Amino acid sequence: MVQHARAAVFPGDGTYEIREFAVPDPPPGGAVLRVEAVGLCGSDAMQLHGQRHVPGEVADVVPGHEIVGVVHAITAEAAANWGVAEGDRVCVDEIVTCGRCRACLGGPGGLCANLQLYGYTMGADHDGGLWGGYGEFMRLLPTTHLMKAPDGLTAAELTVFEPLANALNWVAAAGVRTGDRVVVQGPGHQGLLCAAAALAQGASQVIVTGTGADGTRLATALELGAHAVVDVDAEDVTERVGELTGGRMASVVMDLTPVPAAVNTALQLAAFRGRVALAGLKHFRPVENLLSDLVSLKSLTVHGCAGSTPGSMEQAVQLLADRPSIARTLRGVHVGLEDVGRGIALLERAVPGEDAVHVSLVHEHSVR
Repeated sequence: MVQHARAAVFPGDGTYEIREFAVPDPPPGGAVLRVEAVGLCGSDAMQLHGQRHVPGEVADVVPGHEIVGVVHAITAEAAANWGVAEGDRVCVDEIVTCGRCRACLGGPGGLCANLQLYGYTMGADHDGGLWGGYGEFMRLLPTTHLMKAPDGLTAAELTVFEPLANALNWVAAAGVRTGDRVVVQGPGHQGLLCAAAALAQGASQVIVTGTGADGTRLATALELGAHAVVDVDAEDVTERVGELTGGRMASVVMDLTPVPAAVNTALQLAAFRGRVALAGLKHFRPVENLLSDLVSLKSLTVHGCAGSTPGSMEQAVQLLADRPSIARTLRGVHVGLEDVGRGIALLERAVPGEDAVHVSLVHEHSVR
């Protein structure tokens, strides 16, 4: 008898539906994951509305890429390659490369020629359809990068491993090192994890900025260990950062906001020979009155930041094992599959009177 499981599907038109799928068998050399929880990301809201932003992204897809679950079924080949067994809890890297094209083998050519991303590039009509964390089960391809989950944290808490991996990658790209003064613009869960990553990297001062609507998030920044927060609606942020840094300004500014004008602010907050990391998507809106002379006159280095690396994924899981308080502080709000709409609304800050530092979908697994 074929068992069925549920999944949320995004057609890309602003709606979603809950569909039933057959619980799959492992693909050759791969496995099947029983998804326990998946973190919700701002890019999920973009997917809901049909805004594509990663290579090969499709609509009519089971989304979800911050994935934690238990190995449900596994081939002998995958068990040997990954060092995991049925029943092991794992964190799943959403980026799946082929391992054989020129880019994968270290040659020129950029991205993997056969790149797949869980929750993005394999649609609901592709080989069984269960390829994202909004499904109660999903298939795992043989070249998937898995990491055994550390003990002591719930699956929902562990979902922050993926945005933390991004943060660690971006902190490394910006060259954050011991003694640096770091300003993080934007206290969403990705910005908060950038603050945590900068602290883990040895930054001597971390300042997080936000708006008057970000009270809960700025308080969470302080819980994570940020040295100060600034409400840009109540204070002149340039003056305040100058005061907090003794006039030296920021060694590194990380912009995680969706606001185009924040790019100019980042350039103003950076010290001479500082570094600016741009990671907050502006939804293709231009930056008006860009003060590019500040880049030249202050000898700034500007880094574009997107995604993680296999190394930063491993580093993120280890950091959560060493500092579980990061995950517990960012545990946020949990929703069930029937409440995906509310979860997305929380992401979009469209629920009156409510805010969340992170949102996770937790599956109950009503397999039929």
